[in-house]
Amino acid sequence: MSIKKKLSIVALFVASTVSASALAAEGDNLKNPKFVEDSSYALGVLMGKNIQQVVETQKDFIVYDQAKIIEGLNQTLDGKSKLDDKQLEQQLRQLDQELAAVVAKQEAQDAKDNADKGAEFRKEYAKKDGVQSTKSGLLYRIEAAGTAAGDSKVEPTDTVKVHYQGKLINGEEFDSSYKRGEPIEFQLNQLIPGWIEGIPLINKGGKIELVIPPELGYGEHATGNIPPNSTLIFNIELLDVKKANAAGKK
Repeated sequence: MSIKKKLSIVALFVASTVSASALAAEGDNLKNPKFVEDSSYALGVLMGKNIQQVVETQKDFIVYDQAKIIEGLNQTLDGKSKLDDKQLEQQLRQLDQELAAVVAKQEAQDAKDNADKGAEFRKEYAKKDGVQSTKSGLLYRIEAAGTAAGDSKVEPTDTVKVHYQGKLINGEEFDSSYKRGEPIEFQLNQLIPGWIEGIPLINKGGKIELVIPPELGYGEHATGNIPPNSTLIFNIELLDVKKANAAGKK
């Protein structure tokens, strides 16, 4: 959140509390030296936290000169800044451009590395007992087929109720309905291609492990805790299926 927004929130908070109490106090606190001292310090802490957040976020790309940060802050407070608004904008714009270029280069390298590591992982996974593949490149291992009954084959327009765990190839878990303590329902065709293709491989009550290449997952784009070009591992338990045609008859 920007400093401006944080200050706005503080202003709103102060306004809400002042409206309830300041009428009685008639603003006496604003003339109290101790209150002014404490409030001034709090304002400094607020600014420091925002600056600290920027420094911490960008530390892998640039190491800021803390003495110069403090100098710029002090001189600005004294009305003696060396930069006018135009110069300030130019410097910050150049900083943004430099950071964007470095980040883009790093993301491209990460995407390539993830693609290479994922391809190697899938190659080795395909050798395991019970692992099968589809023409699209989806790899899967059925742990329990589930029970088929009548028109039970899952269709893309059906709603599925599942428990699942999602991991990266390094074992890092990025999502889990088990941890949340409750299953979740989705209309199947609203999910990633790997799920749309993989879940119909089992029936209600079935369990399956899917290893999904990037093109059947989130592709070249980072999504939440999932890096670009990630191969995804899902362990899925299909608890229930609500047929789209049955829902339409109701």
